[in-house]
Amino acid sequence: MLNISVMNIVYTVINLLILYVVFRVFLFKRVDAVMSERSREIDDSIISANKKEQEAEQLKEDYALKLQNADKECEEIVAKSRKDGYDEYDRIVNDAKNKAEQIIAEAKHNAQVEAQREKDAYVSELTDLVVHAANKIAVSKHDEETDKELYNKFIFEAIEKSE
Repeated sequence: MLNISVMNIVYTVINLLILYVVFRVFLFKRVDAVMSERSREIDDSIISANKKEQEAEQLKEDYALKLQNADKECEEIVAKSRKDGYDEYDRIVNDAKNKAEQIIAEAKHNAQVEAQREKDAYVSELTDLVVHAANKIAVSKHDEETDKELYNKFIFEAIEKSE
């Protein structure tokens, strides 16, 4: 059976104390050092993660602000492009109107010149007819019936040439 002696108890306590001191010196200090180091690393990681999270939030806010500014810039660019387009449209239309007016003015001038030429040609032709008729009258007999006949012939020839 088991004997319980005071000496056994004292030796056991002493052995336990020695083991505790050895463990404490060689094992627990190292484990505590490793645990402290690991705890410090975890704390540093948490602090770093918090900083990164704050930076990410700041970047997110900056991105949202830039996105809003980009929308505004886009609207401004579109508005400016529209204005430039309308200005260019107005310029092209005005140029076309000016060219059309210039062409019309030239056409009117050319028509007037042509009308004057036609008028001059008609006057010249009419003068020739009058001279020719006067020659015929001067050469022919002068009685009333012959004069009427010549006048009718003259008028008929003038009408035919004018058509």
